[in-house]
Amino acid sequence: MNIGIFGGSFNPIHIGHLIAAEEVFQQRALSKIIFVPTGISPHKDASNLIAPAHRYQMIKEAIGDNDHFELSDVETKRPGRSYTVDTIRTFKEMYGEESHLYLIVGTDMINDISTWKDVAVLSRMCSFIVIDRFPVPLQEATGADKPRGIAIFPPEKRREIERLKVTIPPIGVSSSEIRDRLKRGAGIRYLVPRCVEDYIKRNSLYGKG
Repeated sequence: MNIGIFGGSFNPIHIGHLIAAEEVFQQRALSKIIFVPTGISPHKDASNLIAPAHRYQMIKEAIGDNDHFELSDVETKRPGRSYTVDTIRTFKEMYGEESHLYLIVGTDMINDISTWKDVAVLSRMCSFIVIDRFPVPLQEATGADKPRGIAIFPPEKRREIERLKVTIPPIGVSSSEIRDRLKRGAGIRYLVPRCVEDYIKRNSLYGKG
């Protein structure tokens, strides 16, 4: 099996996430894509992060009609900070060496990958599918102190990353924008699936404090 691992806070999940995942599935001919909502991320501010149970349920409802999308709580159930290398190791154990794992990341994330835990180990366990998120370009640069972006990898890995890159239609929507609109009392119709919008309203999430 060729399995895509799509991690993120999904705070909340929106149409941009779904379109990106579907494009990756089709362009890279994957067997399936597993959505993995983060628990406690070592890289992002968690002050605006709602409870894992809510984010998990919104994803579940959003992908419920897509038979090649799945959902995992491997990170939200993990105590303490959650690192991608541990998540990929868990999926390796679940699916075995005969399956190939593809970690789906945006250009913004791959550009900062030198800050990730055990990135050399991670790169040996999986391939990276980079979503070309306009206008953030894929970086391959060596700074004054150390390499950044894909420059931290050996040439063969850099070529693989370039080969697996996926371009998606530019979609001007983000989770932070959705949270901001909800705090202002503005509508979010067509920015998220209707089931997600209904869930947010039912549970009074992201509203004015």
